[in-house]
Amino acid sequence: MSNNKWSNKLSFIITTSAFAIGLGNIWRFPYIAGEGGGGAFLLVYLILMLLVGLPILTLEIALGRMAKSTVLIGLGRLSQKPMWNGLGWLAAISCLLIMSFYVMIMAWIVIYLVECLSGNMTALPASEVPGHFDGIASQLVLVTLVVLGILSAAFFVVRQGLHAGLERYTKLMMLGLLMIIVGLVIWAGTLEEAVKGYQWLLMPDFSKLNFKMVMSALGQLFFSIGVGMSVAFVFGSYTDKKENLISSTLWIVIADTFFAILAGLMLFPAIFSFGLSPDSGPSLIFVTMASVFNKLEYGRTVGTIFFLLLFLAGFTTLISCVQGLKDSVKDRFGFSHINGSALVICIIGLCAIPVVFSYSGDPILIFGRTIFNFLDFLTTTVLLPLGGLLMVWFAGRVVGFDKLREQLLFGTKNVRIHGYWKFVLLWVLPILILVILLNGLLGN
Repeated sequence: MSNNKWSNKLSFIITTSAFAIGLGNIWRFPYIAGEGGGGAFLLVYLILMLLVGLPILTLEIALGRMAKSTVLIGLGRLSQKPMWNGLGWLAAISCLLIMSFYVMIMAWIVIYLVECLSGNMTALPASEVPGHFDGIASQLVLVTLVVLGILSAAFFVVRQGLHAGLERYTKLMMLGLLMIIVGLVIWAGTLEEAVKGYQWLLMPDFSKLNFKMVMSALGQLFFSIGVGMSVAFVFGSYTDKKENLISSTLWIVIADTFFAILAGLMLFPAIFSFGLSPDSGPSLIFVTMASVFNKLEYGRTVGTIFFLLLFLAGFTTLISCVQGLKDSVKDRFGFSHINGSALVICIIGLCAIPVVFSYSGDPILIFGRTIFNFLDFLTTTVLLPLGGLLMVWFAGRVVGFDKLREQLLFGTKNVRIHGYWKFVLLWVLPILILVILLNGLLGN
């Protein structure tokens, strides 16, 4: 049982928001929105976040508070059936695997940050910018060393504990994150064709509304708020019984969505101003935006600030995941605080090294995919939806609606949870998540 408790409600909201606001918002949301058609995708995403994302995140946090323990033992404790701890293991493994390629992407960001700061990025001929990413990713030793440096920094933060470590550093980084992204949004608004970017992101074109786009929005929602990654459950175990989980989780979702929209308002005006494609996919950050900075007279400064923003967003998620996983192994195996932190960091590092070698000249393939692509597919298409489905099933069919409602009403005033939410919990949410899972499997 974890003895950690949040310092106060604000610390809970900021730290959990920082976990959610990561590369999924600043990197993944804009390119998924780009592929989904802009405004129509944004509208669908906002509706689904309110109807699906908010209830699922609230459920996971509430289950953590009910269990009063972390994910590797908490589900068995709630159900009185140890087999349900297997769901906790699924969530923890999903988180470890995601962090193994997440930290590689962060290493690329650090290298691009240094390249912009030194002026190398802006000194490149424009024709060489698109291929520059492949050159960086294939520097295997450099990327591996940067990965190890990032993980060492994460260990330094987490070993200091919840209050002196995660809470303190997250508050500072979130403040820096907000200041930087607002500054870049203002900068983007000064560009010549900024209005076109705003129109594309904010004006829905309903002709682009289709099943594929809805599924894409649901998938992004899961990735963004971290459903099925064990962290929300662990953070829920830190909350006091008097905490109003409904209002706190609402603020977390608002913050997460707000940063995603700000990322779009930052990127798309720049993309349209320089005649680039908004649907350039995962290369949006490392190729498309790098091309923007290469063309700007002051691109060295803006590029440095931009990649610093990305690093802060990614690092807050990384340290949150390490914190959640560390406390989970502490509860399950009785490790000390330091040893638990070191174990989690070492496992992520060991898993990350073969991921980095996905960009070698002769990469290992698993079912025709590099290790990076395979883990990306396995986690985002299979493990997260599967974990989310089982978590919702557990909440509705094992714990039960009445116990959940009682738990959620602690700390609230004049709040009612109507009976129709039982139907949503038992049928609507499981069916939606099952559709996401089947669509991902059949589509790939």
